[in-house]
Parts: sequence; structure tokens; C-alpha cells
Amino acid sequence: MSRLGALFAPLMRLRARDWLALLFIVAAVAMFVTQCLWVGDVRIDDAYITFSYAKNLALGNGPVYSHGVRVEGYSTFLWMVLVALPLLVTRGAAPLAGARVMGAPFAALLGWSVYRLARACGASRLTAALCVFLLSFNTDLAVGYLTGMETLAYVAVVAFAFAATARSFEEMRWRKWAAWACLAVALMRIDGFIPAGFLFGCLFLREIRPSNPRGFLKFLRLCGPPMAVYGFWFLWRWHYYGMFLPSTYYAKELIPKLMPARGLDYVIDELSGGWLWFGLVAWPWLLWRRRLAAALMGCFVVGHFLYVVKVGGDWMSFGRFVLPVVPLLVVLTVVAGMDMVAAAFRSRTILRWLVPIAPLAAGCLMAAHMDHRYVNNGMENGKVAGVADQTNNVQSYLRAADFLGQVVPTGARLVTDYGGVFACYTDGALIEMWGLANATIATRGDTEGVLPIYGKTCAACYPELQPEYFHVMQPMVRKESPTERAFKSTDDVIANVWQTNTIGRYIDFKATFAAGRIYRPATSEALYFLRKRDASFSPASKTTATGFVIDYPFEPAGDAHVLAQPTAL
Repeated sequence: MSRLGALFAPLMRLRARDWLALLFIVAAVAMFVTQCLWVGDVRIDDAYITFSYAKNLALGNGPVYSHGVRVEGYSTFLWMVLVALPLLVTRGAAPLAGARVMGAPFAALLGWSVYRLARACGASRLTAALCVFLLSFNTDLAVGYLTGMETLAYVAVVAFAFAATARSFEEMRWRKWAAWACLAVALMRIDGFIPAGFLFGCLFLREIRPSNPRGFLKFLRLCGPPMAVYGFWFLWRWHYYGMFLPSTYYAKELIPKLMPARGLDYVIDELSGGWLWFGLVAWPWLLWRRRLAAALMGCFVVGHFLYVVKVGGDWMSFGRFVLPVVPLLVVLTVVAGMDMVAAAFRSRTILRWLVPIAPLAAGCLMAAHMDHRYVNNGMENGKVAGVADQTNNVQSYLRAADFLGQVVPTGARLVTDYGGVFACYTDGALIEMWGLANATIATRGDTEGVLPIYGKTCAACYPELQPEYFHVMQPMVRKESPTERAFKSTDDVIANVWQTNTIGRYIDFKATFAAGRIYRPATSEALYFLRKRDASFSPASKTTATGFVIDYPFEPAGDAHVLAQPTAL
């Protein structure tokens, strides 16, 4: 009993305010869990691009795309390596589940970092716990976590780096943590060098003072090793992939040129949709109160928004480019609001009763609008619908991968605009049509017939890319019977393959490709594709070991095999 008493002794010494703070932390965990349950099994194809690299790394093939394509189609090196860890155990299976497992500790890290940031701003334990609780209302964080992308992990390491840096101004032992946290930020996302550089600059200014003549050497001892690691990594990836930046950067570099207003609209929508602008309004109060941590956070938030305006934001339905500063804005809002309340109660005027109304209303409004389950405007409804659409799309891609896996042989060049799922679940060497994972399209392409927010296209590049397979557009898998086909001719199939109207200026599809069909008799479903007529091509119908029928119904020799007994592979 004495040991049990010693274990619970710290809890027995907690005051009522501390118990209330603990209650808010528990409520925050419960709120995040309910957000995840409400959102459901979120999926997005872009996450599977990173999964493809992680899968290859786990299987010993190196950080390459699909089947041996050496291109840097991910922009999240550290996250890709972390996702590869559970795939070592599963031998590359279940990458989304593995990513969610790896993301869970970062959710805890985010909560701890927000708590410590609030404390660094001079907040009480109760106020710090309130910050964590308010952040848990953010549905976008739950979506980002469930997609398996780096989003939640990146938000967490940014918050941790700020918390460690803020604490390093008071405690010497936190300076090394801050320096290495900056490295984690820089490696987690290719544009992570921006917050990392900002925080390295803060550490530099902390050391370089007139009273510290050896400050520069001290800074080098502190920050030199992580900065050197980043430099070696950058040079390695440049040498390994042959590109100064990932192909994702080049694929989307035309956004600010062709859509100059999009970045500003993106920031305004996110600020107004979640009422995050309260944080910017609250920031001057903490500056006036001389809260150094708040000064650093506010300066970075403004700089980050300018960066997002410059690059144009993102198309995904969960504010991915703004999320890294959401925890900072929440801390600024709550800490400033509670500080105003405390100042008002110290006065003996009517302000004692009037001032608390504004912070309380601000917190409630921010919670209601960050949470997409109840009070939504048009943009929030669009986010919810967008998440549902992407999830349904990926489910259809996964279904189609079962079919394409039957016909695309190992290493064959499959052209696709769904470069994530098919990279993970087929053995083809993919030609990714947006340029996200294709250096040729990313560096030489344009935006003919496509929106630059998604990437580029390069119709003239396809002869040298030497495609061997194309698949039809959505719906890829279609219901049909042996006598009632979804398409009536090769021309119909060609017309239903994306971009054949532009690629067709450089490739004669009808002369070069045959229209094929993968049919599953058990479910009366079929997927149509184009297959290059090379030396190995045969129009004869075949049956796979898993019961799929592969035929070429519009080929002269194929018609004779439509009703014949297919031969086994």
C-alpha cells in the first residue's frame, strides 16, 4: 500500500485548478478521437505516392517510385522513412494503417507542445490545457492524420520546435532540443527549411549578444551539427535524384504565375472559415505584455501566410498549408483572452464583468467553426464534401488496381493520373501524368487542358516516355456482360483515356495501341485499357489464375475469341 500511495501522491497534491486542467486534457483526447470517428476512413491518392517510396525502402529497393523509377516524387523525406518502419514488419502491406500508427505519437507530441507553448507565453496550467482543448476541435487535423500524409507530424514537430526554442531562452538544456527539433522540421517537409531557418535565426540572436563575445562559436557548437546533417541530406538527395528540388515543386511552380490570386484567397478562406484571425487580433495584446514566445509565434505566422500567398496554397480539402500555424494561432487566442480576463478581474470597474465576454465568445466561435460537424459555412461544407469525394475516389482506384494488376506485367510503363494507389498496388513502372512523380513532365510540361493547382502535362513528352499501357477514366471498373460491353469500339476506348486528345498529336493511338478488357465473370465487371502492339502482344483471350479474363474484343483476331473458351496463363 505504501508503494501505491507513493504512486498516487502527486495526484493527491493537485489543486482544484490542476484537476480542471487535467480534465481539459482528457476532454481534448476524447474530442480528437470523436473527430476521427466522425470523419471516417479518409483516403487520398497523393498519400500513396509517399507510401510507394516507403514500401520500396522497406523492401530493400531504395527510396524509388513504383517499380524502380528514380524520381523524387515525395516532398516529405522524414515521414517517408518513418512510414517505412512498420512496413518492414508487414513486408510492404497496409501502408495506410502503418502511417496512422506512426502518426499517433505525433498527435500526443502536438498536444504536449501546445501546452508548453502556452506556458512559455506566461499562461497558467489551466489556460495551457484550454489551448489543447480548443485545438482538438479542429477537424482538419483529424483529416490530415487519417490520410496518412505527413500533415499532422509536420504540425507537431513545428509546434515542438517552437516550444523547445521558447524554453531554450530560459533553460540552457533545451537549446540542443531546439536545434535538433529544427532539423526534424526541415526534414519532415521540403519547405520545412522556412520555419527551421526562422528558429535557427532566433537561436542565433539568442547567442550573439555584446555580453557574450564567444556567442558565434557557441551557436556553431549548438546548431552546427543539425545544420550539417541537413546539408549532407540535401546534397545526397540532389545527387541521388538529379534534381535540386523534388519534382512536386516543379510540377506546381506555375500556380503563382497562372493563378496569382489563389494564394491570397486560400489564406483568407482558411482564416475566415475557422475564425483563426482571432489569433492575429489577439497577438498585439501579448506583444504589449512583452511575451517573447508570443512575439516569435506571431512573426512566424505572418511570414508563413506570406509564403502561402506566394506559392498558391494547395488543392486538398483540409487546409494543409495553413495547418502548421493553427496551433500557434490557437495559443495566441486563448492566452491573450485569458490574460485579458485576469487583467479585467483585477480592476474594480465594470470592465470586470464586460471584458470576459469577448474572449469567451471568441473561443466558442473558433471552436464551432474549426469543427466541421455542426456550424459550417460554404467553404467548410466544401471541405467535408471534398474529403468524401476523395475517399470514394481512392476506394475506386483500389478496386481498379485489382484489375490492372492482372494485365500490367512487372516493370511495364503504365500511364496514369492516379499515381499513388497504382504505384503501391501494381508492379508497373508508372508514368505519372501530373508530373508529381515524373521529372520529364514536371520540368518540361505546361498546363494545356489542366489546372496548375494539380500539376502539369506534357503531351509532347510521351514518345520519349515510351508508354505501354493506358487505362480509361472514371469509372474505371464498369458493370457489363459478355454480350453488353461498356464500349463499342477501339475509338470509344481511346476517347475515354485521359489526354489522348492532346497526346494523340504525337502518338497514333489507333495504329500503335490495342484496346483490351479485363473482365471478372464472377462479378460481371470490366476495366478497359490500351496496350501497345509490341513483339509480345497477342490478341488471344486468356484467363488468369484468379479468374479474370483478359481479351481484346475489337482486334480482328480478338473477335474470334470472345465466345471461345479462354486459355489459361
